[in-house]
Amino acid sequence: MQRLTTTPRHRASADVLFLALLGSLAGFINGLLGTGGGILLVLLFSRSAERAKHGKSISFPMARRDIYANALSVMLPISVFSATQYARAGALDLKAFSPMLLPSLLGGVLGGILLDRLKLSWLRTLFSLLVLISGALMLVRG
Repeated sequence: MQRLTTTPRHRASADVLFLALLGSLAGFINGLLGTGGGILLVLLFSRSAERAKHGKSISFPMARRDIYANALSVMLPISVFSATQYARAGALDLKAFSPMLLPSLLGGVLGGILLDRLKLSWLRTLFSLLVLISGALMLVRG
C-alpha cells in the first residue's frame, strides 16, 4: 500500500491557502461586526505557531510574541477599509469618535512599547480576559 506524503512545497502552498482563507474570514468578521477579526487572527496565528513548532507547518513561523503585532498589522488596513465602507453608508459619526482618536493613538503607541516588555504569559492572560469580558458583556447587555 502506497503511503501519501506531502512535500514541503505542497505543505507551504496549503499553509498559504489556509492563511488566505482565514484572512478572508477575519476581514469578513471585522467588516460585518466592526471588530473581532483581530481576535480570530491572534487565535489562528497562535495555532500556526504551534504547528510550526511541531514541524507540521513550514510557512510563516513566528515567535509567540510576534503573533499580536502581526495580527494588528493585518487588521490595520482591514479596519481602515471597513471604516471607509461604514462612512460611505452614513454609519460613521465623526462627533462620537473624534474625542477618542488622539487618546486611542497614544494608547496604541504605549501598547506597542509595552509589547516587548511584558511577559508572554501576561499578554496571553490579558488577551484572554479581554475576550471573556467582552463576550460576557455582549451577552448580558445584548
